[in-house]
Amino acid sequence: MKKNKYIPQVNIKKLAKKASKTFAKVYKKVEKKQKKRKKPVKTKSQIKFLLKLKEAKEKQKRKEKIIKLQTIKERNLERKRIKDEELKIKNKELKLKEEELKLKLAEQKLKEQAEQRLQAQEQRRKDEEKRLREEAQRIRDDERRAREAAEQRLRDEQQRIRDEHQRRRDEEQRQRIEEENRKIEAELKIKNEEKRFKEEEERKKIEAQKEIEKEQKKLRDEEERKRNEAEQIRLKEWERKFDEERKKHDEQEYLKEEELRQKEEERRQKLISEEKNPNKIN
Repeated sequence: MKKNKYIPQVNIKKLAKKASKTFAKVYKKVEKKQKKRKKPVKTKSQIKFLLKLKEAKEKQKRKEKIIKLQTIKERNLERKRIKDEELKIKNKELKLKEEELKLKLAEQKLKEQAEQRLQAQEQRRKDEEKRLREEAQRIRDDERRAREAAEQRLRDEQQRIRDEHQRRRDEEQRQRIEEENRKIEAELKIKNEEKRFKEEEERKKIEAQKEIEKEQKKLRDEEERKRNEAEQIRLKEWERKFDEERKKHDEQEYLKEEELRQKEEERRQKLISEEKNPNKIN
């Protein structure tokens, strides 16, 4: 998230410079007036002027104090705004974590569905094995019945000879039926093979499409992850530079204020010294 650069509403440097110039002009006027006077005795007007000058200095100090308090208040407001921005970023990070949790739950659901499909396949395999066992049992039963039939044919050989002509007619009929059945089975086998081939092709297409979608999702996730990492790096770098600039600005302002207070104290001491020793001025 892009943060707006903080611009102070009060220019302390300009106000301090202006106050310094005003005080210097007043001081020069007082100094000129004191040089013109030859009498060391203070007049009422001089005392009145010095009182006004003292009030002006105190008023100036009050103004500087108000400016300083206003600056501190604005700094506190800026710090609060920065903390609010950081809270917004943390909320966004929390939302991202929630999204990651949702993705994990979706992955877990897909995993469960895959396990269910595997269980279903395993059940189908078991059913197929059961069917094969039943088919093997049926074949054994058929073999048993065939043996019994053979024994019955041996017992019925005389009847078979009598019925040979009828059997031949039945055999021819059976052969015709079998031939028809073989044709039907061959056609059915071809149709089933074509159907199986089409289903296999469709399955391959679906699997290929799923693989493509999976790769595309993977690429999108990777791009999103890279964008998030780049955004995090950019935010950290911006916060570091912002903190350095703010610290540097605060140090400069503090040095300027200290220098201004020192100059004012020197002027005040000089005025007090001159008031105590008016002969030095003359």
